Amino acid sequence: MPEENYYSRNQEARRDYQKQYYTNNKDRIRRKKMLEELEDPEKFESRKKYNQSYYEKNKERILERRAKLYAEKKAAQNKP
Repeated sequence: MPEENYYSRNQEARRDYQKQYYTNNKDRIRRKKMLEELEDPEKFESRKKYNQSYYEKNKERILERRAKLYAEKKAAQNKP
Protein backbone atom coordinates (compact mmCIF):
# COMPACT_ATOMS: atom_id res chain seq x y z
CA MET A 1 0.00 0.00 0.00
CA PRO A 2 1.55 3.32 -1.03
CA GLU A 3 2.13 5.83 1.71
CA GLU A 4 -0.37 8.66 1.51
CA ASN A 5 0.79 12.16 2.20
CA TYR A 6 -0.98 14.72 4.36
CA TYR A 7 -2.73 16.41 1.46
CA SER A 8 -4.11 13.18 0.02
CA ARG A 9 -5.46 12.09 3.39
CA ASN A 10 -7.15 15.44 4.05
CA GLN A 11 -8.36 16.30 0.56
CA GLU A 12 -12.08 16.14 1.41
CA ALA A 13 -11.65 18.18 4.59
CA ARG A 14 -9.76 20.87 2.63
CA ARG A 15 -12.48 21.00 -0.02
CA ASP A 16 -15.18 21.32 2.63
CA TYR A 17 -13.24 24.08 4.38
CA GLN A 18 -12.64 25.98 1.14
CA LYS A 19 -16.30 25.69 0.15
CA GLN A 20 -17.45 26.93 3.56
CA TYR A 21 -14.92 29.78 3.49
CA TYR A 22 -16.10 30.93 0.07
CA THR A 23 -19.75 30.69 1.12
CA ASN A 24 -19.08 32.80 4.22
CA ASN A 25 -16.97 35.41 2.42
CA LYS A 26 -18.56 35.48 -1.04
CA ASP A 27 -19.75 39.10 -0.82
CA ARG A 28 -16.43 40.34 0.53
CA ILE A 29 -14.51 38.54 -2.23
CA ARG A 30 -16.78 39.93 -4.95
CA ARG A 31 -16.58 43.45 -3.54
CA LYS A 32 -12.77 43.28 -3.40
CA LYS A 33 -12.61 42.00 -6.97
CA MET A 34 -14.94 44.77 -8.17
CA LEU A 35 -12.86 47.47 -6.45
CA GLU A 36 -9.65 46.07 -7.95
CA GLU A 37 -11.22 46.14 -11.41
CA LEU A 38 -12.45 49.71 -10.99
CA GLU A 39 -9.01 50.76 -9.80
CA ASP A 40 -7.21 48.99 -12.66
CA PRO A 41 -9.33 48.43 -15.81
CA GLU A 42 -6.54 46.31 -17.32
CA LYS A 43 -7.07 43.83 -14.52
CA PHE A 44 -10.70 43.48 -15.60
CA GLU A 45 -9.68 42.91 -19.21
CA SER A 46 -7.00 40.36 -18.29
CA ARG A 47 -9.42 38.46 -16.03
CA LYS A 48 -12.07 38.50 -18.74
CA LYS A 49 -9.58 37.23 -21.33
CA TYR A 50 -8.42 34.46 -18.99
CA ASN A 51 -12.01 33.38 -18.25
CA GLN A 52 -12.84 33.27 -21.97
CA SER A 53 -9.79 31.20 -22.85
CA TYR A 54 -10.40 28.84 -19.91
CA TYR A 55 -14.01 28.33 -21.00
CA GLU A 56 -13.04 27.66 -24.60
CA LYS A 57 -10.34 25.21 -23.54
CA ASN A 58 -12.63 23.34 -21.11
CA LYS A 59 -16.00 23.93 -22.78
CA GLU A 60 -16.82 20.27 -23.34
CA ARG A 61 -16.09 19.28 -19.74
CA ILE A 62 -18.00 22.28 -18.35
CA LEU A 63 -21.08 21.56 -20.47
CA GLU A 64 -21.02 17.87 -19.49
CA ARG A 65 -20.89 18.81 -15.81
CA ARG A 66 -23.77 21.29 -16.22
CA ALA A 67 -25.88 18.68 -18.03
CA LYS A 68 -25.19 16.12 -15.33
CA LEU A 69 -26.11 18.53 -12.52
CA TYR A 70 -29.25 19.61 -14.38
CA ALA A 71 -30.32 15.98 -14.85
CA GLU A 72 -29.73 15.23 -11.16
CA LYS A 73 -31.73 18.29 -10.15
CA LYS A 74 -34.62 17.32 -12.44
CA ALA A 75 -34.57 13.73 -11.14
CA ALA A 76 -34.69 15.00 -7.54
CA GLN A 77 -37.67 17.24 -8.38
CA ASN A 78 -39.58 14.42 -10.03
CA LYS A 79 -39.29 12.12 -7.01
CA PRO A 80 -42.56 11.90 -5.07
